[in-house]
Amino acid sequence: MTPRLGTYSRSIYLGLKMALAFGMLSAFANAHAQTFPDRPIKLVVAFAAGGASDALARSVAQEASQKIGQSIVVENIAGAGGSVAARTVVRAPADGYTLILGSPGSMIINPLLQPNLPYDPQQFTPVSSLARISYALMIRQGLGVKNVSELVALSNSKPEGLTVGSAGTGSNTHLVAMAFMASTGAKVHHIPYKGTAPALNDLMAGNIDMLFDSVPVVIPQLQNNKVTVLAVTGAHRESAMQQVPTIAESGWPKFTANNWFGIFAPPKTPAAVVEKLNQALNASLQDPGLRSRLQANGNRPEGGSPSDLNKLVQDERASYQTLIKRSNISLE
Repeated sequence: MTPRLGTYSRSIYLGLKMALAFGMLSAFANAHAQTFPDRPIKLVVAFAAGGASDALARSVAQEASQKIGQSIVVENIAGAGGSVAARTVVRAPADGYTLILGSPGSMIINPLLQPNLPYDPQQFTPVSSLARISYALMIRQGLGVKNVSELVALSNSKPEGLTVGSAGTGSNTHLVAMAFMASTGAKVHHIPYKGTAPALNDLMAGNIDMLFDSVPVVIPQLQNNKVTVLAVTGAHRESAMQQVPTIAESGWPKFTANNWFGIFAPPKTPAAVVEKLNQALNASLQDPGLRSRLQANGNRPEGGSPSDLNKLVQDERASYQTLIKRSNISLE
C-alpha cells in the first residue's frame, strides 16, 4: 500500500520534484550551450531571394559563419508580408539552430494591423540588431520642385494634394508617407500598390508624384535619371548619396524614419545560446570589409545586446501604434 501524504508533506514533495526537474533542465541547457553550435544554423528571411533584405542576411551570415565556427544558411520563406516565415520560426525548437531576420513589418506592423495572426511577435527571443536603413523620398520627373519645402508648398496648393504610392496599405512605405504628412503638413493622396516595384514603375512613368522606398533599393535607380531623390529620412546623410539632404536638414529637424533588421530566435531559446549568437553577430558587424559593403548598399551596421533590440521593438511598437491610430489606417 502506498502511504498517503499530508497536505504539508505533499507540498514539500511537489516542491522537491519541481526543483529537481528545473535543475535537470538547467543542466541540459548548460550542456547544450557548451557544445553549441555543432551543426549548421538556418537563418530564415521572409522575402524572396535577391532583394535588399536577402542581400543583407547573406552578407552577415557569411561573416558570422566564420566567427561562430558553423555555416549559417539563409532560407527564403516569402509570403503574407513576413507572416509565413514568422509562423515557421516561432514553432521551431528553441535550440538556436533556427533564426529569423526580423523587421518592423513582421514584428510590429503586421501584428498591429492583423491581431489574429497565427503568431505572437512578442514571444520571439531577441538576439541582435543588424542594421538600420533610411528611406529616400523620390518624386517624378517634371514635378517642378527642387527641395522638400517646395514639395510641401506644392502639395498644399492643390485641392487633392499630391499622389504618393506605397507597397500597400499598412506597409512600411505607407506608414513613412503618413509620418511625413503628419510632420510636414503636406497634403497627399495615398495610392497603394502590390509592392514598391509597380509603384516605382508608375513613378518613373509620371503616373504618381511621390514615393518613399528604402535606400538600398533606390541607389540603383539614381543611375537611370528617371526619378529625382529630394531627401532621405535618416538622422544623417547616406554615404552612398552624400549630395542628398535629410528631411531634418530640409526644415523639419525632429523628423526621422528608419527601417531596421534584427535577428530573433524562437521563444525560450537559452540565454547562453543567445549570447554566443550575439557575440558572433556583433563581431561580424565590426569587420571593416563587411561594414564597407553594407554601407555602400545603403545599410548602416548596428549591433548591440539582446536587450537593446528588445527596447527598439518596444519603442517602435508604441510609435507605430500611435501613427496607425492617428492616420486611421486599417486593413478592413
